[in-house]
Amino acid sequence: MIRFLVSILFLFVTSAVLAEEVGIISFNQGKNYLSGPRFKKAKEPVKLGSILKKGDTITTEDGTCEIQLATQSTIRLAKYSSIQIEDLLNPKSKSTTLKLVGGKLFVKAHKPQTGVPNENQLSVVNPSFVAGVRGTEFLAAAPDTGGVDEDLSNVATGVYVNEGTVAVSPDKKGKQTLVKENEEVVLSGKELKKQILDEFVKDKMRIFEEFKAIKEENYQRIKEQYEKNDQLMNDYKGQGRIDE
Repeated sequence: MIRFLVSILFLFVTSAVLAEEVGIISFNQGKNYLSGPRFKKAKEPVKLGSILKKGDTITTEDGTCEIQLATQSTIRLAKYSSIQIEDLLNPKSKSTTLKLVGGKLFVKAHKPQTGVPNENQLSVVNPSFVAGVRGTEFLAAAPDTGGVDEDLSNVATGVYVNEGTVAVSPDKKGKQTLVKENEEVVLSGKELKKQILDEFVKDKMRIFEEFKAIKEENYQRIKEQYEKNDQLMNDYKGQGRIDE
């Protein structure tokens, strides 16, 4: 498996204290697409190193991809899955919210350095559940979109915890159920049912062993270079209007 290896190729470093956080595609395989208000086309092909921002939607077809969301977490979309980034490390609430439109989403929330409190919150929302985490590994599952991922077709709608604890509720205001390591909560009728983690799903979550986070300093360099390129492009467009 070829992964995104970050090289130090940047000659300029700018301040990013107030800059918007971004996501970075760190692994890409097969046909996957980006869409959203900032894209000119209805869907843009995902590329290794593609930048994602608040409001973007990522959809996989017969492929998979991994995304590092700032320095907070690494997520992996299975085949025929789709998520929308509703919020990404909001500067006020320090929260990230992912809307699971459909499919399967593996989430590894990175733990902070020892002794440093984790103030960042990450939530995965879906019409059937809301899952809130801090430092943990879990799988959020919903019906596939646009096809069927045969490898995970037996995974019911719900939340499956490999490590840590996830607070799951039927909606944003509903009563939370704490789902711990080796536990799951699945949709049964209109209710969420907590039980022991299914061995089939537990085996599938071995994939977390492959996750590799981009180092914070490399993430900052990538983000800063993107911001610089974006500013240059905006300046070029502005100059073009003046010349006209």
